[in-house]
Amino acid sequence: MVFMDELTKKSLDFQYVLNKINIKTPYGKMYKDKMRPFIIGEEEKLMEELEKVETYMVYARDRYLMREIGNILYHIKDLRYTVKRARAGGILSEVELFEIKNFLHLIRDLYRLLNKHHIPLWNDMKVYPMENLEKLLDPEATGISTFYIYDSYSEELQIIRQSKREIEREIKRDKKHFKKIIEEQLNIRLRPDGTLVVSKDDKKLVELIESSNHLIYVSETYLNIKYSLKPTDKTALLERCHLILKDQEEKEENRIKEILSKEIGKNSKGLFKNMASIGKIDFILGKAHFALDMDGVKPKIIKNKSISIIEGRHPRVEERLNSKGLKFTPISLELKEGVTCITGANMGGKTVSLKLVGLLTAMAQYGLMVPAKDMSLGLNQFIKTSIGDLQSTDKGLSTFGGEIKLIQEAVVKSNDRGLILIDELARGTNPEEGYAISKAVVEYLKDKNSITLLTTHYDNIGSTEGIEHLQVIGLSKMDFKRLDKELKIIDEDKIEIINKHMDYRLKKVKNHDQPPKEALNIARMMGLHKEIINLAEKNLKNPQENADNSQM
Repeated sequence: MVFMDELTKKSLDFQYVLNKINIKTPYGKMYKDKMRPFIIGEEEKLMEELEKVETYMVYARDRYLMREIGNILYHIKDLRYTVKRARAGGILSEVELFEIKNFLHLIRDLYRLLNKHHIPLWNDMKVYPMENLEKLLDPEATGISTFYIYDSYSEELQIIRQSKREIEREIKRDKKHFKKIIEEQLNIRLRPDGTLVVSKDDKKLVELIESSNHLIYVSETYLNIKYSLKPTDKTALLERCHLILKDQEEKEENRIKEILSKEIGKNSKGLFKNMASIGKIDFILGKAHFALDMDGVKPKIIKNKSISIIEGRHPRVEERLNSKGLKFTPISLELKEGVTCITGANMGGKTVSLKLVGLLTAMAQYGLMVPAKDMSLGLNQFIKTSIGDLQSTDKGLSTFGGEIKLIQEAVVKSNDRGLILIDELARGTNPEEGYAISKAVVEYLKDKNSITLLTTHYDNIGSTEGIEHLQVIGLSKMDFKRLDKELKIIDEDKIEIINKHMDYRLKKVKNHDQPPKEALNIARMMGLHKEIINLAEKNLKNPQENADNSQM
């Protein structure tokens, strides 16, 4: 069963949350990309994951320590393909051997740092130095991360290189001696590389050089001619010997690289285990940093099928409000199996409450801290939403058609333990039919195993027997005369002013409570024509009479 489809993730802003988990290593990204929710039956695993994040939050507060760890993690490359190739019998290049050696040094640095600060490591997060492999790639114990095929790898390699060096010195001496002789004979100065550039106008020198058997023509321009020292028979022989030795050296180096590659292949299990551990550390630290950034807490995982949120906040909405100098009003509510209905003014934040419940539930089940004062929940098998613009032009469905399609998908799953979130049910059709469909859906879902939370503008839906009814406090406690005066005095966006005074918290509603008529107050404050307001108030007082008159 799919825990959340893409439409649900999008409507809850789940990708926004994932983007906030900053990862530094390719191995940490591997864990992030494989993130999945913990579902019913995995409560113990989820609690262990949350415990890891909570533990690392303590260390994540230490900026200096995090800078040290981050500096190590940032330098770690993805070497999985290299190690797999070595394990399959491939011969690694010197660059690849250098990268493995550097990785081993970074493992040791991280190991020492974690131990120095007594940072706890669980079984799937243990980093350990690989001394044998370190010594293999650094046989002379230089302690530096650069890689070189040392003479100590092979006695034959040592002999070959020694012979090469002796020949190179002999070639250098022979060239230097011969160069000196030529310079004295021709009264010229050769360049250090044994070349000479002569102006074409100096015809006497050109003739002298061309009559000599010790300099050879190289190239020319329209002004100059370039000559080079002609190798002696001895130098030519030495250079041929040098080429032979160079070929032997290359073969011996390849033989050594093959041996080193085989050893790396044999140690692939340990390398992969360290990679996995580093990835897990990076991933947990990313979760911990995100938890601190949003002031998150560890959700309590319970067996009961319920959700309790105390002063929860939607992180994306909160960030948007903070950018405008506004504060998010924390929301508290308790949900259980069956249906809970939220009513209130259209500007009252019903949809935000809906999204908040879905997002915090998803975050908790993905092993993340949640932005709330407290949260407890029993795990869900799925989260399904019907929120936002549901028009499906590619399938030729109207908004109402798209909504009904999602509702049907939720209804099919409703006997499983899940969370169903429905925003303004049946808003895409006429009010009479919309009310009938909404009430029918509520009556059907109220006895199912899932938790259903829906918002609606049909007040009577909340009075259905067996339904928990919540209402946005909104402007019900507001002095409208005072607010109206403020709107007339202050030269600001009226919607922004109303939002400042809107109370987005939820309260329980008893069936006999009268729903607040805030839409008229908001319309009045927004400047709707007074005569229209008066007609609307009249219609509210005598709804049936006005309905009869309209049919005459």
